[in-house]
Amino acid sequence: MKDLLLIVPSRSREGRIDLFKQHFDKNSTISDLCIGIDNDQHERYPSFDGFVYDVNENMQLGPKLNMLSKKYCDDYKYIAFMGDDHLIQTYGWDEKLISCIDGMKYGMSYGNDLVRGEELPTAILMNSNIIKKLGYMCPPTLVHLYLDNFWLTLGQTLGTIRYCPDVIIEHMHFTTGKSEIDQTYIESNTPELYRADEAAYNQYLKVNFQNDLKKLT
Repeated sequence: MKDLLLIVPSRSREGRIDLFKQHFDKNSTISDLCIGIDNDQHERYPSFDGFVYDVNENMQLGPKLNMLSKKYCDDYKYIAFMGDDHLIQTYGWDEKLISCIDGMKYGMSYGNDLVRGEELPTAILMNSNIIKKLGYMCPPTLVHLYLDNFWLTLGQTLGTIRYCPDVIIEHMHFTTGKSEIDQTYIESNTPELYRADEAAYNQYLKVNFQNDLKKLT
């Protein structure tokens, strides 16, 4: 077993997982890979040796990420998340992101996605102690959006988040013109979902954020 587990939730994007794994295999050195897929689609996905398919009921990104990170956080020192529309472009990305938070009990780090850059960690790596202490990787009230805002705010407040601009984890989001819009994008980018997750995030900051900080200090 390696030091880091990379969790990649996926739905209706079996072709992207094929491409993602090619980049993962080429550029990873100390990571295991877990693909979180839904039980109504597992037969659609390609069967590859060397990584875990974790098949569960259909759930949104936030709940799925929390479920998988809690399941594996005792087995790995670090847990990372990327979307199935990220592509790892830097060899040894995992070692580089870990090295910049080495020695931090609650360290977090992220690379350059070529879209938001330092502004927002659309992919994240963190010490699994964070998940153990909080009981989740992102606030349970968040469905799909504002997860990266949470990670950035938490890390900046603790002073334990590091940005690594030389680690390229390219975000092939449809808004950049690097991919076509699909049903998954449509369902996760509705105005209603934006408003709901924004309200849930603001409520979390108001009610629960300070309690979470106390758990990590």
